[in-house]
Amino acid sequence: MRAQKLGAGLIAQNQSALPPFILYRPTSLAEAAALTQEHPEAVIAAGCSDLVAQFREGCEPGVLISLQHVDELRAISQERGVLRIGSLVTHHGGSTSPEILSSLPALAAAWGSIATVRIRYRGTLGGNLLARRFRYELPIIFSALDGHMHFQAGEDLATLPVSSLWDSDAGISGILTSVSVETGTLLWYGYERSMRPVSTVSLAVRKHAVAGLAITAVCGSEYRRPFVLSHAAEASTIAELDADFVGTALAAQLPDEAGDYAGTIAYRRHLVSVLTRRLLARATGNQKK
Repeated sequence: MRAQKLGAGLIAQNQSALPPFILYRPTSLAEAAALTQEHPEAVIAAGCSDLVAQFREGCEPGVLISLQHVDELRAISQERGVLRIGSLVTHHGGSTSPEILSSLPALAAAWGSIATVRIRYRGTLGGNLLARRFRYELPIIFSALDGHMHFQAGEDLATLPVSSLWDSDAGISGILTSVSVETGTLLWYGYERSMRPVSTVSLAVRKHAVAGLAITAVCGSEYRRPFVLSHAAEASTIAELDADFVGTALAAQLPDEAGDYAGTIAYRRHLVSVLTRRLLARATGNQKK
């Protein structure tokens, strides 16, 4: 037996309870954003699949803001070459969205490959990103796509690249309203998770702003933060890319700190090279992006 907090009595060791907290249930984004200004220490609840795990790990919110009734955070749109996905869109919703299937079907396919069925109906885009757990896959997927997160705190707006999630000084605050992906210059995208949990690779090929192609690969792992790798090629089409050369060049950029007890850095570089070449082989097979 152990004592409950706040002197409420004794409970069994295998049971626990959250101390009382203040719960807000805003019904609009403006109301939710204002609450985060009023309560900067508040814990934000989206799908709650990760939040329940945080409770078990010791999270004890004094103020909790539930976004479940803010329907505008579930919107998905494609306009002027930009795909915008609301932060409350679930894994199931993202993988079956008509807007995503029509504009970026490879994203829908990648999104549909993660999590269990139960989690897929609860877990949200925003919760998956902002949990900042190495084992979650949407940061890897959206970093390769050069996704950008849009926040609102009160009347203030801020935009951060998804790849900045792992920066200690990223300055993340407020409500994550949506994630945007520019699709106009995107030529191809693919995700390889066959070697998970040791290594996954998310790869995007875009037209370079000046000339040639820009290849971005994000290497993920359950045990290390994702690493963004990039390569600029003079080729004008994906078919002109030398998959072996590009795969080797990208793998060589993986820093030594990516090595861990599950795989040495040499092994992980090998996996990145193999998975990247596999993805580029698909890309040159004229698959749709």
